[in-house]
Amino acid sequence: MPTGSPRLTKAARKYLERHAEPEATFATALAGLGAPYPAVVVIPAYGEHELLLQALASVPRCRDGKPLVVLVVNQRDECPAEANNANRKILEHLRAGPRQTLGANVELLVASESDMVLIDRTSAGQRFPERQGVGLARKIGADFAIALWAAGGCNSPWIHCTDADVTLPADYFDRPTANTMELKANSDGAAPAALLYDFRHPAGGNSPGDMAILEYEIFLRYYVLGLRSAGSPYAFHSIGSTMAIHANAYAQVRGFPRREAAEDFHLLAKLAKVGEVRSLPGEPILLSGRKSERVPFGTGHAVLAGHARAQSGEPFSAYDPRSFDWLGVWLATLASIAEQPTAPVSQFLALHAQQTDVDAARLEQLLNTCGALETTQKALQNKGNTRQSLNESFDALATLKLIHALRDQVYPAIPLERALALASFIDHDPEASLEAQRAALAKQEVSA
Repeated sequence: MPTGSPRLTKAARKYLERHAEPEATFATALAGLGAPYPAVVVIPAYGEHELLLQALASVPRCRDGKPLVVLVVNQRDECPAEANNANRKILEHLRAGPRQTLGANVELLVASESDMVLIDRTSAGQRFPERQGVGLARKIGADFAIALWAAGGCNSPWIHCTDADVTLPADYFDRPTANTMELKANSDGAAPAALLYDFRHPAGGNSPGDMAILEYEIFLRYYVLGLRSAGSPYAFHSIGSTMAIHANAYAQVRGFPRREAAEDFHLLAKLAKVGEVRSLPGEPILLSGRKSERVPFGTGHAVLAGHARAQSGEPFSAYDPRSFDWLGVWLATLASIAEQPTAPVSQFLALHAQQTDVDAARLEQLLNTCGALETTQKALQNKGNTRQSLNESFDALATLKLIHALRDQVYPAIPLERALALASFIDHDPEASLEAQRAALAKQEVSA
């Protein structure tokens, strides 16, 4: 393992030594084969074939040469026969060309537009443990990528992460380099912890699936704009197919959690505590809008739910926009506590709830139930930057818990269209088509 590289921070060296997945050890062999790659992208694949081939075909060349794709084909023992057959077919297809063994389950496939490291976690003896899935797949690929960078086999510190059902923009790999000076200027001379590409779910018709995709993306953007209106430092999208992570920041938070789902949300929440999570301007990544039951949320689940709503006539529901007002009062209270840590929390809640419809006493009760008051008191005991400690204690997950508590106990979910109409933090045209509303929210995100 190339842990002596001057590129690595102490935390990164420790991560590679103690926490990296076994496949990362084979990165050194690849680094010794030739000139370094200009960029690398990690793609997990489970039960994929046609869409994966389309995604691989969309991987563009870099300005400085062909990139490397790290493809992690994976499954568990109990996976459906359909997924197992798709994995077998894609391995057979990819192995039909020139290949070179790097390790027990790691091969290098050479092609004209991009090379590929194929990591086989689908064959007998290589499969995932029970209750581990896409999080482990992303971790295996990202661990290989950081080890390759440490060994001098890749020139870019950015670990690009995407999925097997996307279409990537032509400047996908070049965009972080093109924005380097701006990114550093906005980050006080330091690189951000993560970069986020914009995204879009193409929907060209009026089918229940198309409607569901558009409603789901509108909801995602509505939520982020709501967080932004409240002043949340976690107002960003958590979509695993749109991320690029700085290698040292990735190691600092010990990589992807080995989760079956929401690994992107939890990783970005941790990355936001060690550096900036910034959006990259430019063309979006196109995300598939297919049905999926792999995880109980996300685009695939939203499409399935959309078909169910078409049968039942129920509308797409969203958080009441007043929930973000309550969140804003709490975040303003945290800022006041940072300045006067010995003052009672109730004093600042009452102060910031003035001239709003927020019930300060009810909010304090919810915060107590969610555990936010306890974590705030613990954060005040930390040495260093009090404001930063408070922001880190009330993180992305704590934010979501409060929003859910408000939905369950104060403001029940309402139809998405009504939420958009009531939200003061967005520009909404009720007469516009769903596609026009999606585009308007995407534009507002970029311009804000």
